[in-house]
Formats: sequence, C-alpha cells, structure tokens
Amino acid sequence: MRFITCASYYGTGSSAVTDYVSEFNSVYSFTNEEFRFIQDPDGISDLEFNLVECFNRHNSGHALKRYKKLVDFYCGNALGRKYTAFFGNKWKQYSYDYINALTDFTYHGWWMYDLYDRGSFFYFRKRILNKLLHMTIWRGQIDRQYNSMKDEITYGSHPSEEKFLKCTQDYIHNLFQSVVPKDMEILMVDQLLPPMNLPRYLRYFKDPIQVVVVDRDPRDVFVLDKYVWKDGILPNDVETFCKWFKYTRAHRKEENLNTNNIRFIRFEDLIYKYEDTTSRLRDWLRLSEKNHSRAGQIFNPNISIKNTQTWKDIPQSKEEIKYIENHLEEYLYEFHDIPLKKY
Repeated sequence: MRFITCASYYGTGSSAVTDYVSEFNSVYSFTNEEFRFIQDPDGISDLEFNLVECFNRHNSGHALKRYKKLVDFYCGNALGRKYTAFFGNKWKQYSYDYINALTDFTYHGWWMYDLYDRGSFFYFRKRILNKLLHMTIWRGQIDRQYNSMKDEITYGSHPSEEKFLKCTQDYIHNLFQSVVPKDMEILMVDQLLPPMNLPRYLRYFKDPIQVVVVDRDPRDVFVLDKYVWKDGILPNDVETFCKWFKYTRAHRKEENLNTNNIRFIRFEDLIYKYEDTTSRLRDWLRLSEKNHSRAGQIFNPNISIKNTQTWKDIPQSKEEIKYIENHLEEYLYEFHDIPLKKY
C-alpha cells in the first residue's frame, strides 16, 4: 500500500492534485474529503507530544481522552456521517483499539480539566455546591470535596517513542487497508499532513507516502476569500493578510520541500504549464500514463483557469492588490498567456 496526499495553506488549490491523481484507474481515491486526524489539535501529533515528549500524570491521560473525543466527533451523526461514510464502523473500531494499545491502565478518577471540558457552568456549579456543603453539613471539613464524577475514567499512558510509533503506524495502516479494495495499492487521501514540519509526520507511516505541497498566488487567495467565498477564515484587511501569509510560509526558509517524499508545486503551474507539471508529477508519483483513463474529466485546466487572476474581475480590490504586490512580491506568480490543451 502506498499513500499520496496533498497539503495546503488554505485556499491554495491543493484539490487540483487530488483531482488529477484520482483520474488514474490504478489509484483508490478518498475524494476531496479532508482526513486531518493526524495533524489537527488533539490529533496524533498532539498525542505524541503529551504521551512521549512531555509526559506528566495529568497531560497524558487527558490527551487520550481528547483524542477519543475527536474520534467520536469524526464518526459523525445523522446530520453528517463524516469518516463513517468512508470507513463505516472501522473508523471507531480501529481508533478505539489504538487508544487501548497506548493505555497502560485506567481507573475511576478525575481532575480539574475533566470539569473544564464540560464548560464553565459545570465547573462553577460544582464549586458552588462544595461551598454550600462546607457552610452547612461539612462545616470545618475544609479538605472534603463532593465527588460528582464517580463514573469518570482516567487513563495512564507513557509509551516509549518506539512503541508510540509502532502503534501509530499499525493503526493508520490497518485503518486504510480495511476499506481499500485488494486490487488497489495506491491511495489518494486529501490533507493527511500539513505542509510544515513534515519529517515529524512522515514517521507515523509504515507504508510509503508522498506529499505534494501546493501554494497559490496571494492575490487570488485574498480576493477569493474576501469577495467570493466570504467565509471569514482569513484576515479581511490586507495588511493583516500579508502578515498572515508570510507567517504561514515562513517554514519554507528552513525546511526542504523537495525530497524523496515531498514535492512543492504551484497551483498555477498545474494550469498554465499543465503538460510539463503533470508529467514531472506523474513521474515522481510513479503513475503510469497508460492508467490515466479519465484525463481531464476530474481536473480540467480549461475550467480551473477561471480561478486564476480573479482580482482583475473585482475592481474594488485594486488598492489592496497593489499592497499585496508591494509586500508579498516573492510569492507572486508570473502569469503567461499559454494556450491550454482542449479536453
């Protein structure tokens, strides 16, 4: 089994890679659904930090409970199945097995963060109840506490780095292998890893994995988010946006994004230099052109080109674009009028 995944900085067009790779009949694609359980807060990377790198008697057990909560969230519900749409009950089954494999022991007990996770009302209600008891029937028993968390389970866990990585590698391998058809060996999974600090995340895989990091002209990212998508995820004022853009790309000054496992590409190159870029990408991913049975049917550069140079259609962004061009010059894409192949 071999993984291919893409990583982005938000709105940079990494789905173009997912779409292109999904056109090969030798690839089993998990579509554009994002599988972020390794990289997100409370995910696997946080587990390693709290269980292995920064163990203490509270952090570690609580981190496992936080991961269990994340697993339950990704199970979905009647309003949206999320990961169960792809793994069925295997998602919960293998994730719980993973938690159990990392757990040294459990016991009935709690600490302050078990209250914190239930919200301020729950925490202060317990505090008030204790104060009332100390003012009445427990007068003078200052150390006594009312235990309203008798069913709470606390986890004990402090694996070695070797054990943590072995459990994690087995978990990821078994989870995906459980649903991939036996005649398919290449998996396209969207957003498994972030674009930065990749050497840390690559350790979590026993199977080969290749990561394509995708970036895009900041002018398009800004204009699309502010004037088209309007989802409020990115800064809407141009000065803060430029700070955010540099902040999220600063790692590239120190990290190598062109290795045996990692490739960096521009979204625009997939469109304006389609033949050259996809040829190099295909060779690196070891995909055979004879298996490119749906070429242009999922990723069509003639359609995606409409999502480039979008600021030219939004005159009210003129001054903002000038600011971006002055402050993010090194990230701008040099556009050319290159005829595209017709599909």
